Amino acid sequence: MLTLHPKQSRIFLTGFMGSGKSTVGYPLAMALGLRFLDLDIEIEKKMQKSIPQIFEEEGAAFFREIESEILNDLINQPFSVIALGGGTITEMENLLRVKKYGILICLQAEPEIIWDRISETDRRILLTQENIPGRQPLTKSQIEDRIERLLRLRKPYYDESDIFINTTGKSIPQIVDEIINQLDIERLQAL
Repeated sequence: MLTLHPKQSRIFLTGFMGSGKSTVGYPLAMALGLRFLDLDIEIEKKMQKSIPQIFEEEGAAFFREIESEILNDLINQPFSVIALGGGTITEMENLLRVKKYGILICLQAEPEIIWDRISETDRRILLTQENIPGRQPLTKSQIEDRIERLLRLRKPYYDESDIFINTTGKSIPQIVDEIINQLDIERLQAL
């Protein structure tokens, strides 16, 4: 079993929606003997609404406030793998806290893979809605362009990660093994 460096007692997963944070987070936590926490699920529990509903009814600014508040609660729970929202670390205060209290791992995927993964979920509305009455729905190409634009905007924040894992074309066990191997390297470098 991998022995974690103290800073690794909190592992934060970041990356764009559909990159695999929630899907990989639980098996990673089990493999490391840690608990798994999902920031989006914790927000939905507290607000009694889905993330898309919160965005639609309360707006992005309100969502980011609640997200930061709940992240503060989760940071106080060591021995955890915590899946962050895709934009959580675009708030500088959140990024600094995550970096101070744990290891930040960025999961990456190509825009077309991201769309394939989320196109049948309720998260797709966060990318496809235009909020302009009478406007035609976005095409797949327009959605992929939007994903690419958001990835470019978030890149400086994602680049602050300690470890980068491309999830495209990999199974969950492969991704978990790759993360564990990188964590072991990180631990050895910290000694």
